[in-house]
Amino acid sequence: MLPRLIRWIDALNTAISNAAMWLIIPLAGVMLYDVLMRYCFNAPTLWGAELSMMIFGVYMIYAGPSSILQKVQVGVDIFAARLSPRVRAVVNCLTYAFTFTFFAGLFYTSALYAVESWQLRELSSSAWGQPVYHLKALIPVAVLLMLLQSLAEFLRNFHLARTGGELP
Repeated sequence: MLPRLIRWIDALNTAISNAAMWLIIPLAGVMLYDVLMRYCFNAPTLWGAELSMMIFGVYMIYAGPSSILQKVQVGVDIFAARLSPRVRAVVNCLTYAFTFTFFAGLFYTSALYAVESWQLRELSSSAWGQPVYHLKALIPVAVLLMLLQSLAEFLRNFHLARTGGELP
């Protein structure tokens, strides 16, 4: 049951990050169009810079769970490299306990932020005045995915600390 849950979380975050990676194409298109309009035709857009920030923001927040899965976040390896795999797993479990606390607080805060934004039907403060409440609703979803991926990593490390072996 535990390996199945972990594989499901891994697959979910992999699928979402693979989908989010395609946002680079419209981002490049928007930026190219904006630059061409500004410098070649002297007709800058009202929306180009803001839309590119919105697309990039979504791209980056959905890279978070994938970075946890792929273990590419910054770590202090000079200490961890000297530990046995089981002791390192115990240290990782303690680290993930702090991570859960952080992500739980971030989820709560971002959910309140998103709800308020939806209630106000919040618009950007730029001249374009684009709605942003739908984008702010994506923040707690991304945090929840990071929390789930952290749970999967905690369970992997807990199993390693307890048994000395990797999960199947």
